[in-house]
Amino acid sequence: MRNTSAPSTRIAPPSHRRATRRTRVVGLAVATAAIAAAAAGVASAASVGPITFAAPQYSLGSINGQQGWMKLGPYDANVVNVAGIPAAAHYGFGAQALQISDATTSGSFGDQTFSPGLVQPAGEATGIRHFQASFAIGASQAAHTGTGTPGPDGTCPSCLHVSVSPDNGTGARMSYLRFEDQPNGIHVFFDDVTDTGPIGSVANFNETDVATLSRSRAHRITFSMTLKPGAGNDVVSIYVDGRRAITGTSWEDYYRYDPEQASLGNVVPTVDKLLFRVSATPNPSDAGHGFLFDNVQLTSSRHEIRVPVRDARGHESHHPRAHEHRGHGDR
Repeated sequence: MRNTSAPSTRIAPPSHRRATRRTRVVGLAVATAAIAAAAAGVASAASVGPITFAAPQYSLGSINGQQGWMKLGPYDANVVNVAGIPAAAHYGFGAQALQISDATTSGSFGDQTFSPGLVQPAGEATGIRHFQASFAIGASQAAHTGTGTPGPDGTCPSCLHVSVSPDNGTGARMSYLRFEDQPNGIHVFFDDVTDTGPIGSVANFNETDVATLSRSRAHRITFSMTLKPGAGNDVVSIYVDGRRAITGTSWEDYYRYDPEQASLGNVVPTVDKLLFRVSATPNPSDAGHGFLFDNVQLTSSRHEIRVPVRDARGHESHHPRAHEHRGHGDR
């Protein structure tokens, strides 16, 4: 879990020249202000997506190098034909999706699978302090595969697993979700960090099982992050199918204080991408299977971003706002 790496020439009579000049100056000022406001509005938010992996922009095969995606390592991450995956028939995905499995894993970061990035990263020092990322996820197989079973702590390292994190493209993760395909459904684990300092103190990573997802349909997952200046005050909320599953904090204080980050100056990173990472125990039999991802969207903004309720296709529903979710039942 540790990261080594946050838009007439007529002359006026003398009696009217001054007033005309004043009007022109005021008009110019108003126009300038309007342009500046428009520019500020454009500069106040950035977005990527929705990414639906549709042809002809995306071709079947490795995701590396396609429309800004990067995957430099030998990982099982490919654009696939959804029609060839019976389990996905009712997911509401388009003709193609991104498939990722843990057939090959490693402890590295920079060579794993990264989404395209936002032109305006979010971070406490950038003035762009709100970040939201969402995607649809579904299992590529209707039933649990493999022989992995959960341990006493409820985790299953040998089960099919993939993690997703807001990142800056180097492996500097600022939050974390792990999806584990366990016998009773897909468990979603959320990790945040606490560390009160000073520099040199070791951070605590706090893991919570926040949801168990049904394999019978796709699910919409959303990271909503507010990255505030100062220590220990970032707010991270995770939404599952439009319902808030948990609110915690970011990994800011791991970077700010932990000795693993001393060589990098204990600098809190920005976020502008999603990292899809496979580590720990590999499951070679999962090759070509694993999880399917679709409708990937990222946004950064100076202003708080409303969390819409969307279906697997990324279409917003008519619910006025996202719902609270109290409990970890199947959904």
